[in-house]
Amino acid sequence: MKILARITTLVLLVSASAFARAEQEPAPEQCIVCHGKEGHDLTQSIHAKAGIGCTSCHGGDAQALEVEAAHGKELKRFKTPREALEACGSCHSSVEQMRIYGLRTDQLSLYWTSKHGQKLAQDGDPNVATCISCHGAHDVLRAADTRSPVHPFNQVATCGRCHADEKLMQQYKLDASVVAQYRNSIHGRALMEAAHPSAPACATCHGSHGANPPRTRDIEQVCGQCHSVVQGHYDDSPHAKAAKLGKSSVQCNSCHGSHSVQQPSPEMFLGDAEGHCGSCHMDEKDAARGIANKLHDGITQLGAQIDDAEKDLRTAAGRGLFLGPEKGYLDEARGLLVRARASTHKLSPPAQADILDRGAASVMQTREGLETKGRIFRDRKIFTGIFCALTLIFAVVLLMYARIIRGGGKHWAAADLEADDER
Repeated sequence: MKILARITTLVLLVSASAFARAEQEPAPEQCIVCHGKEGHDLTQSIHAKAGIGCTSCHGGDAQALEVEAAHGKELKRFKTPREALEACGSCHSSVEQMRIYGLRTDQLSLYWTSKHGQKLAQDGDPNVATCISCHGAHDVLRAADTRSPVHPFNQVATCGRCHADEKLMQQYKLDASVVAQYRNSIHGRALMEAAHPSAPACATCHGSHGANPPRTRDIEQVCGQCHSVVQGHYDDSPHAKAAKLGKSSVQCNSCHGSHSVQQPSPEMFLGDAEGHCGSCHMDEKDAARGIANKLHDGITQLGAQIDDAEKDLRTAAGRGLFLGPEKGYLDEARGLLVRARASTHKLSPPAQADILDRGAASVMQTREGLETKGRIFRDRKIFTGIFCALTLIFAVVLLMYARIIRGGGKHWAAADLEADDER
């Protein structure tokens, strides 16, 4: 009986605890009875994890099962882009609410400065992107979540829903091919094929909530977010100085393009194809053409020296030589070649010459090391050959001597037998 009493007491305590928790925790919202898909999506979202439910945005009575009572008189349906925008902004612009999560509160203000926001504010354009266009409505995920539409890996598809739509872009006189151009660019391949986390996505250059096409005068700063060394050289170039004086607008996109950026090549200094120096400096007597030729020759010559040294290094490595220092010298030369390529944006052959000379010196150190170890390898082969030959000769002499000894032993044994017979 005592055991039964204890079990009964334990059951009552557990039940009381469960009822107490039920009173403290909010009852589940009944909206899911009719709105199953939306309710399921919401349960997977970052909002649900923060305790934000249906009525937090839409209003109404979450516990009612009758439609009229559940919806109430002021149900928010968000039929227009502005309504959805203001609903998101009501929380995300609140310092008091967002400080809990460490989120910025200026995103709505930035949105109104963007091309999207300006079109919505001025024309009430229903086609412009709003919060739910990019983040989704009920299934909102953290931007860092790789499943999120706004994650860098997914931005091209998200932005491309509108910006790759030819009919839609025609209304705004925008080029719908930019998405395809980006996909085929060095940036796009690095992001979408190699999944490189540092590769730029749409928002990297255009921004996100304050999305605006970079103005021509801002492009070098946009590209300079990643290519800071190149930007430093460009800022010291004649192109940058002319741009500051309003005499030229040559910036990054003038040579490399914007969405269709490809791997740069020294050949861009030659010829008159789009983006090449000759496309602007068409007169062959133009001093700029001579500078371009010098920059091209310096880069290609050092690159050829490195390639030749690398072939010799691979050959030497196949012989089993230890080439640690030589590999180090060649790696240094490769690094200097990268720096020399970046320095071409300064458009100054004298400034580039020091880097090229240091690169050539590193290649020379590689070659000298290879030659030294090659001579050592050759001398070792000669010594080994001589040693093997002498060893072979010595072995033959020993073998012959052994045979002689064995032959002489037999002769002496026969002579002893004859002597015994005579006795």
